[in-house]
Amino acid sequence: MSLGVHGLHPTDPKVFTAYCVQHARWEDRPLEAKSPKINTFAWGVELYQATNWEWNNKYSVMTRKGRAAIYARYTAAQGDRPISTITTEDLEAALYAKGGFGAISDLKALKPVFKHLKRLKYIDIDPATGVKLDKPKSDGFPTANADDIEKYLNRWPQGSVQRRVFELGLLTGAARQDLARIGPGDLNGRLLTFKRHKTKVETNVPITPELRRLLDQTPDGAAAFITNSRGQPYKPASLGNLYGDAATAAGIVSRLHGLRKAFCVYWAEQGMTTHQIATMAGHQTLTEVERYTKAADRKRIIRLIVDAT
Repeated sequence: MSLGVHGLHPTDPKVFTAYCVQHARWEDRPLEAKSPKINTFAWGVELYQATNWEWNNKYSVMTRKGRAAIYARYTAAQGDRPISTITTEDLEAALYAKGGFGAISDLKALKPVFKHLKRLKYIDIDPATGVKLDKPKSDGFPTANADDIEKYLNRWPQGSVQRRVFELGLLTGAARQDLARIGPGDLNGRLLTFKRHKTKVETNVPITPELRRLLDQTPDGAAAFITNSRGQPYKPASLGNLYGDAATAAGIVSRLHGLRKAFCVYWAEQGMTTHQIATMAGHQTLTEVERYTKAADRKRIIRLIVDAT
């Protein structure tokens, strides 16, 4: 099969890139998979996935899976289009038509593809560079307020996995990916220490008396603080679904990320500074923490957290 680089010197980066694309196709794609035409958008996406260092080494499995789904949608619609004909105006119009946070996510996924193609000199102008979108206003996932906490605690008794997920989310501030995997191996004296899966930032959570009582209930030999009926850690998505269903059953709308916000509220009420809370929660920016800790009814939230355990 032609690599599409006839006439180029063997040391030209395009030669090695073309080889990598073909190698990845034969290694990772079904034999019956149709090869896209050279210099089309579908070909460009394959080239990016086969040869970009960040795609293959930096991004998590979940990020690659999500972005691959975005690429599949655009490839289905514009896969045969020559990449050199895609303009900033074309991208902006398509994304504007979609709108919302979906458009923001799509642009975030598409930008590194065109950047990679430009660096390899397959296109002269990166069409994604000049795209401007209005970012939708949102407060993100709602913080679990006092009423939510009270309803949840009344619905799920001590000893239930639903209650354990809720309490550990509140007291550790761990994101879903981290809550599913933290366990006894992360205990570090009076701290619970782990690196956030998303940012690789080290998180150091003080082990309060409430958290200590909860951690002491972990079965001997458990790999994680939260395990299923077989004694195995939950997958992050399954843990998120478990909590979402439990919240619905309790008559509230809540996500695990809302518990992460309530964790910040807890420590703000204990007198911790924004910088200290950011360190404990593994945040990279202070604005997130400042926004989280403006929740109303803070004293009632703290009282419920302490009394629950």
